[in-house]
Amino acid sequence: MDDLLEEIGKGFLRGIGYILAEIFFGMICYWVGWPICKIVTLGKYPSSTEVVYLDEYRTRDSGFWCSVVGLLVLVLLALYLMGGAL
Repeated sequence: MDDLLEEIGKGFLRGIGYILAEIFFGMICYWVGWPICKIVTLGKYPSSTEVVYLDEYRTRDSGFWCSVVGLLVLVLLALYLMGGAL
């Protein structure tokens, strides 16, 4: 019985972690990276018809790359604010 509850607990925590990762990477990182991609590419990437909402970023490369750029910016910002290697 303890093994069953342990497996249910692991699955629940894994599901919560997945949801938090989706929200962080798919939404927060995307919306941080989107304006940076627009500025760097002078408005050509991503095009206005490629605005990605919620879970659609997986199906389009622009959403993924905007999220990656946003993640890099957030990591560099965190390192700078902590007085890290920058």
